[in-house]
Amino acid sequence: MSLFNKVKDLLQANVMDMVNKSEDPEKMLNLYVDRAMEEVRNFHIQVNRAVADKLQLEERLEGLTKEIELRATQATLAVQQGKDDLARTALSYKKQAETSRLDYESQLVEQTKAVEDLQDNLRILTEKLEKAKVERNNLVMRQRRAQTMKSANESISGLSTHDPMADIDRMKDRVQRMEAEAKASRTMVSTNTIEDQFADLEKSKANLEVEDELAKLKAELKVGLGK
Repeated sequence: MSLFNKVKDLLQANVMDMVNKSEDPEKMLNLYVDRAMEEVRNFHIQVNRAVADKLQLEERLEGLTKEIELRATQATLAVQQGKDDLARTALSYKKQAETSRLDYESQLVEQTKAVEDLQDNLRILTEKLEKAKVERNNLVMRQRRAQTMKSANESISGLSTHDPMADIDRMKDRVQRMEAEAKASRTMVSTNTIEDQFADLEKSKANLEVEDELAKLKAELKVGLGK
């Protein structure tokens, strides 16, 4: 499996599944993208080498063309001066250069096609890398958002075992109970005051009877002494 396929698989993974794993999704994404960047850099080096080989073939072809022209000129000059052996040697070199040029021309055609293919592949890989970077950034944001939501849900779940609202409700009930007791005690105070008033009346009545009895007793005693 190529590195770009690994990146593709990772980018298509479910975010929550990644969050629930022990591995750090953001770290993994950065690692895969970094490796993809390294692969693109290495591929770019290969493309540059292929381009350099193509340039080298073109330079050799240019050199062979010049050599062929030179050997032709030399052969002509040798013939003009009646030096057939020298002319044959020049023509032999010219023939060898022509053969080499045909070979290099064939290689140049193949190398040109190879360079074009490599450059196309490099363009595709570069586009995939840029897309992977964008997807990486989007997925990292989704992962962070999912992690935040997960942490928040866990916090809320933890509060369910000791809900502060339950404590507040209990205190509310207690306050309401105290308010009811205070109201009842106020009613009792008012009722006790009335009862006390009646009790005072009864007490006053009893005191009057005692005073009447005392006066009556004194009167009887006074009458007895007068006899």
